Amino acid sequence: MQNCRKRIGIFLGQPDAAFQKKLLKAVGRAAFRYDFDAVVFSSLLSCGGYPEYQAGEAKFTELVNFEALDAVLAVPVTLQLRPGFAREIMDKIRKNFSGIKLSCDWEEEGFESFLCDDAQGVQEVVRHLIEKHCCTDIAFVTGPKGHPHAEARLSGWRSALEEAGIACDEARVYYGTFWYDTGEPALEHFLSGGRLPQAIACGSDTMAAGVCRALQKRGLRVPEDVIVTGFDCAEPEHGSMPFFTSIERDIDAAAERAVECIAQRLGEKPVPGEEEWRPKLRLGCSCGCAPKPVYTFEDSENKENQFFEVYNFMQEMLIAARQLSDCLWEIDGYADHIGPFDRLWLCLSEDWKRMNLAESEEHLSERLILALDTPGGRGTDSKRGDRVSLERSFERRQMLPALWEKRERPAMFLFSLLHFGTHCFGYTVLQYTGRECVYDRRFPFWLRNVNNALESLRRFYAVNELYEAAERRALTDAMTGLYNRNGYNLMLPQLAEGLGEGERLFFLLCDNNGLKYINDTYGHLAGDEVICLSARILSKKYFSESVREMNFRIGGDEYVKLAAGRFTDGEAGECAEGIRRQVEAENARRQGCAPFYLAIGFCVYGKDAIVSPDHMMTEVDARMYRNKQELKEASGFNPVRK
Repeated sequence: MQNCRKRIGIFLGQPDAAFQKKLLKAVGRAAFRYDFDAVVFSSLLSCGGYPEYQAGEAKFTELVNFEALDAVLAVPVTLQLRPGFAREIMDKIRKNFSGIKLSCDWEEEGFESFLCDDAQGVQEVVRHLIEKHCCTDIAFVTGPKGHPHAEARLSGWRSALEEAGIACDEARVYYGTFWYDTGEPALEHFLSGGRLPQAIACGSDTMAAGVCRALQKRGLRVPEDVIVTGFDCAEPEHGSMPFFTSIERDIDAAAERAVECIAQRLGEKPVPGEEEWRPKLRLGCSCGCAPKPVYTFEDSENKENQFFEVYNFMQEMLIAARQLSDCLWEIDGYADHIGPFDRLWLCLSEDWKRMNLAESEEHLSERLILALDTPGGRGTDSKRGDRVSLERSFERRQMLPALWEKRERPAMFLFSLLHFGTHCFGYTVLQYTGRECVYDRRFPFWLRNVNNALESLRRFYAVNELYEAAERRALTDAMTGLYNRNGYNLMLPQLAEGLGEGERLFFLLCDNNGLKYINDTYGHLAGDEVICLSARILSKKYFSESVREMNFRIGGDEYVKLAAGRFTDGEAGECAEGIRRQVEAENARRQGCAPFYLAIGFCVYGKDAIVSPDHMMTEVDARMYRNKQELKEASGFNPVRK
């Protein structure tokens, strides 16, 4: 492997959420200025899901080869898949990576930290309430006590009040959870003081929504009776108006500073950014500074609606596929609906369809199949026939062959695990080279359908294997591995009816002379050895490769060889002679062992000469009986059956 560019590895959760999308855009812009690649590893969930699914999502770090990275940027606050998950990820990075380690939006030991200025952001909101709305009684709802974000935002509330000469009343502070469930107890706390605040500023938009719900239950209006503001809103898209007056956090600035630090540590010359980043006040109708939002169906929304209309049948189309290649072509067909990207890869473990694995075995294989390679959009190569292939493979430590290709431009690669529960199929990778280096919100839906389709196909293969195994057991003799009497009854008519123009059917019947005597005299193990030896000799191929040969054990000591093809009488006779020579060679080798003889009879039939299976059996049985008598006279081995 050859490292073409410097690479920043980014670890975060739920990359399609607004905050994470904004961060990834900023990282991409800054990394591209320095000609760095950005490689994103993430779980698509921030929390929730059933335990087996969470356990599968948590394995996304298996995709990482730390030796291929020059720096790591982690966003622990987004890694909330389960309690303690962020700690697991940070410890794993510490253990496996000795290079430049940074954390964003969180202080972490051993990592250089880059934080949003949340205190300044809250100050902006509270100043607006004081200066624009003349509020002097402003309550504040923050997150858990001691949480760094909660404390930083609370300090911004205090600073804004002190700056305006307003006393900070600690009774107007409520420590919540950053979630909707904070609204009701927070309002109860403020009402217990005997009067309603003029405004309630919240440390998150989710808590603000909870407060609004609690006010509505009491018949109170926002903003007419109480102003409510939020925090950490997403950047509005397409000019839409947010409901809450809130702050768009300056994660852009933190991400920019982090990449600048990496560049400096790697010896790069400074490359100035495009703009100055700071927290942005977004005015909404919750303080009365904006009209109630009017939602319109813009082009982007229409695209999303089109996707979900198509998505309604995506799962059925994928699950209907009965071969992996067909499923991959269906997946490729739906890739165009997940938003703009430059390239999409789907990489599968070589053992992706294995069933009944122990939990310790539920991991990616050391080699992966590069099963799908799809260009984005409808460009000239979008009809490329080699997009789907099960012949391409690469070593897992490469992560993706395209990472090592020479490219004119840097890129962002977003890795997402493919799994169902804890079973890992492989992963997908999206490549972006433009400014919008983010997951589209449609992507998780698309990916879940792909996961479900692969699991469905895996189970279909497993059922087929069980059916085939049951069929083999029903048609196969357990001792010799030859087809049994059931197989003979099924396959002889098929072989006879399937004869082509100019083809003939070869029918050979043989049995062991004196098997009962061998069992009684030498023991049943010796008899079993003779049976297996007969099967091995019969199983050898005696005709050319173009001839179809099948072998059967149809009784205790009786065997049949069938062959179909264009062969002469001489070639048929040579087959019988070849079996006799093999028997003679074995007898010469088996000194002191039980005697070993095979009586043989055979006939060759054209398609028009075949009357019935019973008729053929009668004819070759008579010939075999004559050969049996000849063998007894020639060998002197003529035990009397008791």
